[in-house]
Amino acid sequence: MDFLQSRINYLAVHKGGAAVTVQRISRLQLCLMTFGVIIGIVGILHGSAELLKGTMLVESHSVEALPVDWPNSAFYTLTRGSPVFSVLTGIPFFALGLLAISVSIALIVFSLTVIRLNGQGLLLFFLLSVGIFLFGAGRGTPVAISLPVLVVCAIFLLTSNKKTRNDASKKKIFFFFNAFYWSHIASWILFFPGLFILSFYQAIPSWLFIFAFASMPISSLGSLICGLMYDRAIS
Repeated sequence: MDFLQSRINYLAVHKGGAAVTVQRISRLQLCLMTFGVIIGIVGILHGSAELLKGTMLVESHSVEALPVDWPNSAFYTLTRGSPVFSVLTGIPFFALGLLAISVSIALIVFSLTVIRLNGQGLLLFFLLSVGIFLFGAGRGTPVAISLPVLVVCAIFLLTSNKKTRNDASKKKIFFFFNAFYWSHIASWILFFPGLFILSFYQAIPSWLFIFAFASMPISSLGSLICGLMYDRAIS
């Protein structure tokens, strides 16, 4: 984490003999960027699966992103075909897949370059998250990840109260932030490609799937709350 922060928080750009220091970003800004990228990657995976279904038509608003028994019956059954929502019907799945991939790439790019912890940034994050939901790029991530991000970041912007904390208290909050933050990333890696690869070699235990799936919103909410507490703390 120290190396990551040294790159993100204290980047110095030297140009023409002058040094321009990029200011330290907040924990919530880090969550906003990271979770936006993760949601976008998940959207690309959904869209790629929809491309495999080719010219088959989207016949209802609730559809399965995965082709039947893809990549194998165990993974397909466990994920229930990765259901997604599509506001559009009567279009081929490859078109839905292209829309899902496009909006997902936009979320990734904007999360890394444009979206910031302000009103305009949260509005753009909200609109792209809605696009993720409407165009078959994910049904769970906009609700379980995007919604808590928007709520906690909105609380940060709408309230200005700071809380005095000693160094020991701030270090403890920072420790729990790191624990939740990296646990969230680990839970996604466990789910994909972890469970995806495991499904080719053995049956996936139900408890492992539930653990990976449930830990995502828990860890994201934990990192957001700890991030809010840390960003509001003053010595």
